[in-house]
Amino acid sequence: MDTLATLRLFRQVVKRGSITAAGRALGLSTTAASRQMQELEAALQARLLNRTTRNVSATEAGQHLFDRLGPLLEDLDGVLRAAGDEHGQPTGTLRVVARRSFGLLHVAPTIAGFHGRFPQVSVELTLTEVMDLRPSSGVDVVIRLGRPDEKSLHSTRLAADRRVLCASPAYLARVTPPAEPGDCARHACLAYHREDEPALWIFEQDGKRRDIAVTGPLRSNSGEVLHRAALDGLGLALLPAWMVADDVDTGKLQPCLPDIRAYPAGYQAEIYAVHARAEFVPAKITAFIAHLTGQVPPHSLSLSL
Repeated sequence: MDTLATLRLFRQVVKRGSITAAGRALGLSTTAASRQMQELEAALQARLLNRTTRNVSATEAGQHLFDRLGPLLEDLDGVLRAAGDEHGQPTGTLRVVARRSFGLLHVAPTIAGFHGRFPQVSVELTLTEVMDLRPSSGVDVVIRLGRPDEKSLHSTRLAADRRVLCASPAYLARVTPPAEPGDCARHACLAYHREDEPALWIFEQDGKRRDIAVTGPLRSNSGEVLHRAALDGLGLALLPAWMVADDVDTGKLQPCLPDIRAYPAGYQAEIYAVHARAEFVPAKITAFIAHLTGQVPPHSLSLSL
């Protein structure tokens, strides 16, 4: 016996005073509807209906069940509708954790537009310098460096892995710009820093790789800090294209060795939006990622050597 379907049928029988009418409303024959009512009474070991040749009415036990069943079924229907809406119409709270630099430049500025399109969704955005981000309990989307290997995760690329070796015009006016990768070892270099991580820039040209150990006045785990220092003329920086493309376009930063692929050790990956793979992905997640890919500036997606 399908208990939920049978209880819905029972409510219709009491409301309509007829097993035939209730069955017809739910697409059941009179025989099938009668059998379900008999099975319900047998399961509950109680007579729920008074049956006559003219009508059907609830017994005292049946009326008590009917009265309590109505609010319960209405609440259940509301829960089921809400669950369906979650996959159809974006609603609810969307929890996003993003790498700090990318989040400030290319996620935070899109939130107002996203809310304008989907006002039923509220966003909780957390920024972090943690590298190995994963969706977890309470986190819907992570925006991270590199695509994770787990088949249980779905990844959407947001920005390419291109890095730009650059410096301010003021810095390059004081020194001779690097003519080849080895020259960087003699420059004031602004490098990423994590515990036990060497300040190493990697250059690839004509299938050959060169690792250049660099030194300088500043190391930081924050791309924003290095970016600000480069703009202030403190030295050479090797930063993501999605971070410095506007500054290069406006002349605030000048690229160096543009024909050579380069990246800091450990920071050459692309930027991905990642969420748990599922048969039914909540609409708030798919809507947010679609919105984000449409808002990230084109140079962040396509700029390449």
